[in-house]
Parts: sequence; structure tokens; C-alpha cells
Amino acid sequence: MFKHLPAALLAALAITPLATAQVVESQAQAARNAQQWMVWGGELRFNWNRDLMGDLGFTVSPAKDRLDVRDEPHVERIALREAAGLEIRVENSSDFAGFAGGRLQSRGGFRLTGENLDIDLSNLVLRPSPKHPFQLDVISADGKAWFYIDRLMYKLEGGDVPQMNVRAMDLRIAPELAAALGNRAYAGWVVAGLEMYARIATPGAVIARPKGSSRWHGSPAPNGGVYEVDVFMSSFNLQYTRKQNAADGPGGQNTGLVVFTPSSTLRNNRGTGSADESNLGNPLIATVAGDPLGTSTARYAADVPWWQKFSGNFAPHGNDQHPYLIWNLYRVDSTGRIEQIGRSGVKHAWLTTNSPCDVNPGNNHILGRGCVDTYGTGNNDAITDLGPRNEILPFTGQWGRCGSVYDADCNGARDTSSPCVNVGGTDCSNYAFRMPVIEQFIDTSLNPGATYFAESWYIVRDDINIQNTMQSLPITFNWTGSAWNSMNGTPLRLGAALGRWVAPDTTAPNERSTDIKTGDGSLRVALRVNDLGGGQYRYDYAVMNFDFARAVTQGAEPNLRVLRNNGFNRFELPFPEDAELISTEFADGDLDSANNWTLSRVGSSLVWQAAGTPTAPNNPLNWGVMFRFSLTTTQAPQAGSGSLGVAEPGTPASVRVDTLVPGAAAPSPDALFSNGFETAL
Repeated sequence: MFKHLPAALLAALAITPLATAQVVESQAQAARNAQQWMVWGGELRFNWNRDLMGDLGFTVSPAKDRLDVRDEPHVERIALREAAGLEIRVENSSDFAGFAGGRLQSRGGFRLTGENLDIDLSNLVLRPSPKHPFQLDVISADGKAWFYIDRLMYKLEGGDVPQMNVRAMDLRIAPELAAALGNRAYAGWVVAGLEMYARIATPGAVIARPKGSSRWHGSPAPNGGVYEVDVFMSSFNLQYTRKQNAADGPGGQNTGLVVFTPSSTLRNNRGTGSADESNLGNPLIATVAGDPLGTSTARYAADVPWWQKFSGNFAPHGNDQHPYLIWNLYRVDSTGRIEQIGRSGVKHAWLTTNSPCDVNPGNNHILGRGCVDTYGTGNNDAITDLGPRNEILPFTGQWGRCGSVYDADCNGARDTSSPCVNVGGTDCSNYAFRMPVIEQFIDTSLNPGATYFAESWYIVRDDINIQNTMQSLPITFNWTGSAWNSMNGTPLRLGAALGRWVAPDTTAPNERSTDIKTGDGSLRVALRVNDLGGGQYRYDYAVMNFDFARAVTQGAEPNLRVLRNNGFNRFELPFPEDAELISTEFADGDLDSANNWTLSRVGSSLVWQAAGTPTAPNNPLNWGVMFRFSLTTTQAPQAGSGSLGVAEPGTPASVRVDTLVPGAAAPSPDALFSNGFETAL
């Protein structure tokens, strides 16, 4: 399996020439072992984003000569002919190494129409792009390439009945189509997710068996070392995907939802543990060069399990362990207040292309040392891989399969037509578990001077550093007349987006950033105090729950059930009884005042409290979520301590937060420990 990465991304990943003769020889041997095989027959599957296409000014007909509808009615299947064929290069009898030529034609297809636009894709042709050997052009009846395909995620399998099975591809608008639509900015936009299942027709072709691993997290490494998991987010971008009718642009209703979806690339740690193993004389190699968080402290990079859900029970955890991807969006308004205005569900990872790699593990369900993997926009928008966050134990990286939206009856098999059959609603296929953003939050006419940051991160079991598994970038929005264009800025930066608002190592007297680690997970409380003049101060506390959850579960893996995984339901700050409280604000990224935490003055404290009960809180501060608590007062800032109440009963009942508070007494000298992190009460 392989996935194309553009040259710019490869440069960003700092893929440097490997120094040792051992690695050079292994690469040369792979080249010598390269074969050229022919692929034909089978089928193509299209999941068109018809909402997006309508916004851009064109439509697509239902498929001509469509194959039978299965349990995914939104996916349209057409056949591939057993004639001609795509020529592919294969190394080591299992690793795809690029397209070599040829063409593959469909039987059946589509017709695209718009203003002054009529494209016949009824017998479309897939042809290797002359621009890059890991892209395909989609050729219409007029011989033009109106679309191209990249982000191929596929697997060569089947042994002596070899197949090339592609579980995901992005279908992108080519520049010529963007020009025909009247907006060249549309070039590169993903308008469909594709799959391809084809036969390798070369006589004698046999796919090598997948290899296993002994380099799991915690396993002994050479020289008394130990293998550790440390996966990095190395690049991502965000694309507009669809919107509701009520999201009708500046000056409109501004109440509709707008959906954005990322393409996210990760890379496993490159650490070899030795200065003489292809790492240029340094036992710690930068995985994301140029970033302060880009080098792992783990000297020996562990392999990472990447098993598809319901594929069986495998090492090292005896289940179908895999990572989970989430993404968030933040707005900082013109007064400097931050708010999380968008948050996704969970994307279940299911395969890694391991390309490029420092050491390819020979298995597309194991992420090897220094290996890269990308999940494209189309796949991250596919409902069949998405689910809710409340099924995940984020601190341990476990999924509660039993009772989930994919296995409601806990029989170990995926429910037919899941997850939507277990979710309900008419808009599940297009809106469930995506990242919806209320249009008025991104309408530039309503948010003058605002800045925005997008964030993407993986939850990876056993990962030793969650901060380098997440990444953020600045982003801007503009209305094209029918859609919201998201323009991804620079620089990309490892770590939480909250670190762009208040730096984790800030020394500014009016700021604090406090990382807190507990046995149930980690969080951060960042603060800005704004001197408003006239003796007034505004305190903006941003509380980001990274992966804290006091979970209640039943059973054990592989039949784990998550009953609850709530975080916090209370935020308390000291506040003098006689102090003037001028105003307060609670910001949770929605317009629903009914779920706001209520504020009360209790003695010499301010207390924000979620409604509901500990076992059923209304709008708790759960993992991956940030809330902001703001207040304006005449009290100047002093060092002090607040607390966060844990929603689920247990010990400790709260977590202490050392920060600046309004007019409170200074903390004791031992309030902070030497490692810079606080501990729970």
C-alpha cells in the first residue's frame, strides 16, 4: 500500500539521505527486486459530495450501469473493464512503488453538468499523471483531465490470487475544471472519496505475506533500551466540505452549520537508539525538523498497531487496536478572547501506507520506524470510519466496541448500515461526527479583527507525548459567493492550538499556562489578564481537557464497553466576598444558553457548575474540548489556586490549578513541583 506525498511535504518531513551502507544497500536491493505488474477488472466506488458540488456550481448524475447497492446507499459502484490495464511497479512483492503506465477504463459512469459545462464520465479512464507517478488523472470522453486522484491508500494482498485493494482516494478538481467553474481557487478541492478493488492480472504474481513485529511498546530494545511509542503529527490542512441552507454567507441568516474536514499526515518517531544506525551520528533524530517539539525523547521507536476495526484480535493488545483522529477549530476575537468553535467526532484509523519509511515493517497494519501515513479529506469525511468521542478512553487509547455505534449488540461484528442505523436522523451520512461550525463564528463581517486556528491530533495508545501528536495552523475564511473557502496558513506548529494564545513557557506577568498531569489524563489551563483601565481587569481562563476522563466501563478488551467517560463539571476560583464582580462570560462554542454552566458566589469563591448529575452531567468539559471562563472585576491579579471538579465520583474529587486569581493570597512555596507540572489534590 502506498500514498502519494508531494515534494513540499517530503521536504517538511525532513527526509534526509540515510547515511549507513546497510540502509543504502537495502534500498538498492528493493530496487533490484522491483517488478512491473498489470492491474485491471474489479470496481470503482464513488462517494460524491453532492452538497459541495452544488455549492461550486455543478451537479453529477446517478451512475450509469451502477452495480448493486449494498449497505451503503450513498456509495455508487461501477465496474472496471478487463482490458488494457494500469501498469504498476512493485518492490519486495508487496510494496507499491508507483504507476508505470497504461490505462484502466470503467464500464458505466457519470455525467457532470453546470453552467456552460457538460462532462461525460460514462466510460471514464484512469491514467497515470505525467506530473507524478503516484497520481492518477481521470479522463472524460473528450480526452480531458477534469479531475485527478491522490492520497491513495491501498494494500496489495491475496497471496497467489493477488489484488490491489484501495480503501480510500481523494478525487480533486483539476485546474481546467476550476477555471470552467469560474473560480481558480477551487483547484485541488476534494469533491468525492473513491475506492478501487482490482485484480492483478500478471501471471505468476504472488503477494508476500505480511510480517509481524517484536518492537512493540515496552519491549526490550538493544543495549538495555526499551521501545516506546511516540507518533508525530507532521502536516495537515483543512477544507470546506458542506453547509446547511441556513449558512448563506455574509449578511444572511448566519445560523446554519458549516463543515470543514482535514487531510492529516503523521510520522512515527525516527529514533534508533544508536549513533551508528543511519541517524547521522545522533541517537535522537528530529522527526519533524525545525519544530521545538519535533524530536522525541524515546531513543528506540516502537512499532504501532494499526488494525482495522472488526478485522480480528491481534498483537500486542489482543484486539483490533488502532489510533483515532480528531480536529478542532478556534477563534480569537479582536479583544483577545479565545473560543473553541468547532470540534469533530472520532475518525477510526484502519491502515497505514508506511511510505516513505526509515524501516518498512512489511505490514500495512503496523506503523514502522520513521514511517509516514496520511488520511485524506475524502476518507476523513467518510461516515463509515467516524464515531463519537464518548466511546474512547483517551488517556489509555482504548475503544469501547461493545455498545458502540458500530456494535450495538456487542456480538463482535459490525452492525449492518452502521453507524447511521444506530445514530438515527436524516442527516447522519453528511453531518454526524463531522466538525460543524456555526456560520456566524466565521463570518468575517461579524468578526472584524478575529484570527482563527485549526488543530488536528491523534490519540495513539501508549504514546509518551500527546503534545507532539497534535498540530495547529492559522487559517482564514472567505465567502466565494456560494461556499466558505478555508485558506490554510503558516507556520504549522506542533502542540495544542492553545499554545498560540498563551505560550506554554510564557513569562509575561499577565499570563499563565499550567499543564496538569493526573492518573486519569492531562489538561492545560491558560490565562490572560487584561488591564482595561480605570481599575478594571478582565480575566480569561481557557481550560483545555486534552485526554482526562474518569471512565466507567464494563468488561475487558476486546469486548470493552464504555458506560461514561466524562471529564469536569465544576470550575472554582477564589474571589473576595466584598469584591465587585462587574461581568462574567462562559464560552463553550455554541449558541445554546440552556447548556451553559451557571455561576454563583459561594463565600469567598466563584463557582461555575454544569447542570445535571455527576453520572449524567449536562455539557461536561470532556476530552478534546476547551471552555473559556471570563470575569471582569476591580481586583488586581495575584498568585493563587483554583480547582476543577471531576464529574465522576472518585478520588481525587478535584484537580488543583495554580494560576493568577483576582485578589487572592499567594500559594505556599511548594505549590509547584520541580518538573513544572501540578498534581491532583
